[in-house]
Amino acid sequence: MLLRNLGFVSLLSLLSFQALADDKGLYLGAGISNIETDKTHLSDDDSSYKVFAGYRLNSYLAFEGAFVDLGQFEDKELDFDGKSVQASAHVGFPLGDRVRIFGSVGAHAWDADGNAADDDTGVDLTYGAGVEFDVFRNIGIRAEYEVLEVGNINLNQTTASAFVLF
Repeated sequence: MLLRNLGFVSLLSLLSFQALADDKGLYLGAGISNIETDKTHLSDDDSSYKVFAGYRLNSYLAFEGAFVDLGQFEDKELDFDGKSVQASAHVGFPLGDRVRIFGSVGAHAWDADGNAADDDTGVDLTYGAGVEFDVFRNIGIRAEYEVLEVGNINLNQTTASAFVLF
């Protein structure tokens, strides 16, 4: 069902390629993140950040890569310090001329130090949703929520970022 819907949205976006020519192109961005864990006894003692680059085919479909510093979590018995490299697809829907909502799904390769994760490295699922607002023609801001699976831990990442569309 998801693949059929994604295929339909991709076909629709290809048909509207010329009409949305201003919304396509390379974009670069960065932001700050707040990461929480499903392990409630771990506390976040460190800030984290996200740096991303992507290519928007049009207003409906984009592909993105990102580097995320997952921060450091500590407790008396458990600790975690991790980083992640992500690749994802964004399926979005414009709401007027300046606002776009999107959903994302992808994979991320992570590396973690400490004993909170069951492994030191791995590749797991990431998914999320967000909203973008074009402040100027090629400069925008974004708020997004993502879930990153890291071994036996789910990390909930909320990011506020800015991006430039080339």
